[in-house]
Amino acid sequence: MKRLIFLFFALLLIIIIPGCSSKTEQYEYITIGALLPLTGDGADEGLRAFNGLQLAKREINKNGGIRGKLLDIIVLNDRGDEDYIVQQYNRLMEMGVVAIIGSSYSSVTLALAKASVKDGIPVISPTATNPDVTLGHRNVFRAIFINDYQAEVLAYFAFNSLNARTALVLVNDDFAGNKRVAEVFIECFEKYGGEITAIEPVSSADEHAGILAKYSANKPDVIFYPDDYIPAAMLVNTAYEIGFAGAYILGTDAWDGFLPYISATDALKNVYYTSTFSFDDDDPEVVRFVRDYFNLYSQMPLSGSATAYTCVYILAEAINMTGYTTKDVLIYSLKATELNTITGRIKFDNNNNPRTNVYIIKTEGGIIATYEKLSL
Repeated sequence: MKRLIFLFFALLLIIIIPGCSSKTEQYEYITIGALLPLTGDGADEGLRAFNGLQLAKREINKNGGIRGKLLDIIVLNDRGDEDYIVQQYNRLMEMGVVAIIGSSYSSVTLALAKASVKDGIPVISPTATNPDVTLGHRNVFRAIFINDYQAEVLAYFAFNSLNARTALVLVNDDFAGNKRVAEVFIECFEKYGGEITAIEPVSSADEHAGILAKYSANKPDVIFYPDDYIPAAMLVNTAYEIGFAGAYILGTDAWDGFLPYISATDALKNVYYTSTFSFDDDDPEVVRFVRDYFNLYSQMPLSGSATAYTCVYILAEAINMTGYTTKDVLIYSLKATELNTITGRIKFDNNNNPRTNVYIIKTEGGIIATYEKLSL
């Protein structure tokens, strides 16, 4: 009897178990890597980019992946450190990624670019604007305009849209990229017919008040300050606090994210900066992206989110072109890629740089909005 009962339950298990277990589906994956500053001073920028990557991956996989393969993105923290990013790059190479997205800042991305040249793996940066990042590096690309181009656009905007005829330029000589932007702005502003009142070196935000005081009696039409978003916010705050009114204050894409550091919304009068993306663009794809991003993260996307998102789609398009992920074929495909994206049409020049839209952003009243959309 016991034997019969045992056989009965054994037979029952054979019948039940296959019916209760779900079939395990096997997927093939294409794995790319990403290096972003997820801690440290640049964490805000890195986390925005991280969100953009995840949204793009989600969309691509929901729509069937790339040639039937799902996309995976391994994201490592580079800390915004030039030495540490090389260590993290080597980790990604050991993991067998087919391409790398990163990093957020030019100096760190340049270290990544130099490390990657020997291996030849495709690298694409969302927001590094220094021309040297791609110059001479056949495997390195970017999804944003270069510094020279945005400086030219800002000079054009100052002279033609703001009718500025004099400009004071503040430069932090500790950063070669910022110095280069200032040089191009000066050259182009003078070419259009403007006059440079003075070029003032700045090494600390503590110097802002003293510099502005020197020109309070004879204010320039514009102040151009190509620095990061926190020093930019300090300049805007200082100008407001000491009553330095009347001059326009202009900045670059590095100002994106400065709004939380502004002490009073009234300080934002006559403040403009460039961006490769604006969430108030009425393009249907931008509207959809902004809606989906906000629904996922409960915040509006800034340029770092949009360009990281765009990087994923650029790589997906290049892989889809041939179906191959070997580095030389992928580099060839990237160079041949032409793609309409939420930041404009992507087509790489001989130095692997796109000539995307340049938005002039105004933040009057604490509201970020497109003032003008330019393409020279």
